[in-house]
Amino acid sequence: MARLLAYVTDLPPGSRSPLRAQVMRLAVVLLYTAGLRRGELVRLTLADVEAHSGVLRIRESKFHKSRWVPLSPSARAELQAYLVARHEAGLDERPAAPLLCTAGTRAYSCAGFYNSFKQLLRDAGIHGDSGRVPRLQDFRHSFAVAALLRWYETDADVQSSLPKLALYMGHVSIISTAYYLRWMPAVVSQASARFARSCAGVIDGGAS
Repeated sequence: MARLLAYVTDLPPGSRSPLRAQVMRLAVVLLYTAGLRRGELVRLTLADVEAHSGVLRIRESKFHKSRWVPLSPSARAELQAYLVARHEAGLDERPAAPLLCTAGTRAYSCAGFYNSFKQLLRDAGIHGDSGRVPRLQDFRHSFAVAALLRWYETDADVQSSLPKLALYMGHVSIISTAYYLRWMPAVVSQASARFARSCAGVIDGGAS
């Protein structure tokens, strides 16, 4: 992620995208730290943004659900910096204007954003051993797994936190959320350590 952010930060402006670097940097931040769907990201308007508090309104997304998405302090700072750059560029600031925009304050289409982002990943050399670049959906997976890992690291109640994650991600139930929670080695390690701490006495007692 650090490598990708460094790459997009230095992108030159394009004839159709005067704020190309700023747009793509904010897109990376929101995909990775807020777990947004691609369509949710490109449909955001200025009216959906509460910059001071760092909250996004996601309107009528999948399953016709709307929700509020609070951002982390660092993501909020990125959003505020982007809005300053957007203002200085003299772009449309009416409430209905798209948050992420190209020349003429046009919104990105889902397909257009997807293709542009995949090309950025290729240009930045971000790919797996097979040469495949990450899917946009992989950022959403990473967000969910990172949340699970933080809960284990802070000894939080994972089971009671899962409904909160489902709500944040716009799922109708935790069953949908579970699809994103791949059993990663770091999570396995944390879960095993927690089990050892909480059940060591029982195991020792049984062994004796």
